[in-house]
Amino acid sequence: MTPTSPGRDAPRRGDRRRWTAVTGPVLGWLVVAAVAAVAGISVGVNLTAGLAVAFLIFAFGIFVVDPILVAVIVLPGAIMIQRVGGSSTNLSVADLLVFVGAVVCLFHIDWRSATHLKRFLSGIVWYQAVLVLVVLAHPFRGDIIEWFHRLSYLGGSTLVGWVIASHGRARQAFRLYLWGSAALALVTLEHAVALHFQPAQWGVYQKNAIGAVLWVAVVVAQLNPVWARVPKLEARVIEGLCLLGLLATQSRQSAILVVLALGTAMLLHPEVRARSRTIVFITVPVIGLVYYSFALAFQNNPHFNSVAIRFEQIDAALRVWHQSPWLGLGMRFYNLPQYLTVTAPPNSLVDNLASTGIIGSVAFVFLVVVTMRSLSRLPRIYGTLGLVVLLAHYVNGLFDTFWIGALSITPFVIAGISLGMADTDPGAEHVPGTDADPLAAGTGRGAAGRVEPGDRAAARAGSRSRRAVGEPGPGPAPVRRSGPIPPGFDR
Repeated sequence: MTPTSPGRDAPRRGDRRRWTAVTGPVLGWLVVAAVAAVAGISVGVNLTAGLAVAFLIFAFGIFVVDPILVAVIVLPGAIMIQRVGGSSTNLSVADLLVFVGAVVCLFHIDWRSATHLKRFLSGIVWYQAVLVLVVLAHPFRGDIIEWFHRLSYLGGSTLVGWVIASHGRARQAFRLYLWGSAALALVTLEHAVALHFQPAQWGVYQKNAIGAVLWVAVVVAQLNPVWARVPKLEARVIEGLCLLGLLATQSRQSAILVVLALGTAMLLHPEVRARSRTIVFITVPVIGLVYYSFALAFQNNPHFNSVAIRFEQIDAALRVWHQSPWLGLGMRFYNLPQYLTVTAPPNSLVDNLASTGIIGSVAFVFLVVVTMRSLSRLPRIYGTLGLVVLLAHYVNGLFDTFWIGALSITPFVIAGISLGMADTDPGAEHVPGTDADPLAAGTGRGAAGRVEPGDRAAARAGSRSRRAVGEPGPGPAPVRRSGPIPPGFDR
C-alpha cells in the first residue's frame, strides 16, 4: 500500500477539527433546547411550573456547554432591575444573575496571574470584614441580607468582569450590553413622546435608574477601546440612541456623569484627547439639559424640588445616626418600623455613616481609595475605561442612593474587565491594532490601523517558512516580555 502523504492529510485533519469545533457546540445547544422544550411541554397542567422547569434545564445546559456565557450575560443582565423576590429579600433579576455568575467564575480564575485583581479585591474584603461588626451589633434580617448583597455587588461583579476578559469574551459582553441599552433608550424615547416630553419613567425604571444605565453605555460607546473590538459604526449608532434616551430622561446627575467620565478620560489617555471634538459635541447638549432642568425645577417649585428634598433626607439620617455613632444603625435600618420617617439618604457618605457608623465609613473610604488606586496602576490602554466608569459611579453616590444596588453591578463588572485585560497582558504588548502588538510587525493595516486576521495568518506562515529554509526575516524579531497572549487577540 502506498503510504499516505502527511502533507495531504494535514488539510483533511484541519477540516475535521474545524467541523468538530463548529458542530460540537451546535449539537450541544440543540440537545439542551430539545430537553428544555420537552420538560416544559410535559408539565402541561401548570404553565408556570413548565416554564420554570424548562428555564432551569436550559440554564443548566448553558452551564455545561459554555459556562463563561453565564458570566457574559451578567453585564447586559444588569439592565434588568425588575424584582423577583419579596420586599424582605429586595432581590432583582440583576442580583440573581451576578450571584450565579460569581459562583461560576470562582472555578475559572487563575489566581496566580490575577495580580491586579487581588489588589483590587483587598479593598472589598476589608470593607466586608468591617461590615461583619455592623451585622453583629445589629443582627436584624435586612442587615444580614444587605451584607450578602454588597459582597455580591462588589466582589461578585468584579470576578465576573475579570473572567470575561481573561477568556476573551469582552467584545461579546460589551456588544450585548450596548444593544440592550439601545433598546432601553428606544423605549425611553417612546415614553417621553407619550408623556409630552416630560421625564420618561415607568415602573421600577425611574428616570435616574434609566440614566444610570444609559450614561455608562454612552461612555463605553464613545471610548470604545481597541481591545473591545466593537465596530466603530455600530458604536456610534448605539451612542446616538443612548444619548437621545439620556436626554429624554432629563436625569441631571447622569448627564453630569457623562461629562465627568469623558473629561477624565481625556486627561488620562492621549488617544481619547484625539477625539476631543466628538466629546465636546456630546457634552454641549448634556450641559444644556442640566441647566434647563435645574432652572425649571427651581422656577416651578422652589421649596419642594429634588435638591431641597435631598437635603431633608440627609438631615433626617444624620439626626438618627447619633443614636449609634460608631457602628451605625445597621444596613437598611430605614426599613425598620421605628425608622419609617427616615428614607435612604441620597449620599453615600451619609448612608454609610448612618448605617455603619464611623468605623464603617472609614472602611468605605478605604474601599474607594484601594479600588481607584488599583485601576490607576493599570496600563492606560486597559485601565482608562474601568477607571473613569468607577470614578463616575462613586461620584454618583454623592447625589443619589444608587452607589450600592443592582445599578452598581455594571461599573464593577467593567472595572473587572479592565483588571482582567491587564492581568492577561501585563505589559500591554498584545493590544490588537497598535504598535505594541508584536504580531502586527511587517503586516498590512487597514484604514483604522487594525491588523486583519488574514494578514496575521500570512505573517505567521511567512515566518515559519523562512525559519524552515533558513532565510532571515525582514528584520530583528520584536522583543517579547513574559505574559500570555489574551484569548481572542490571535484570531
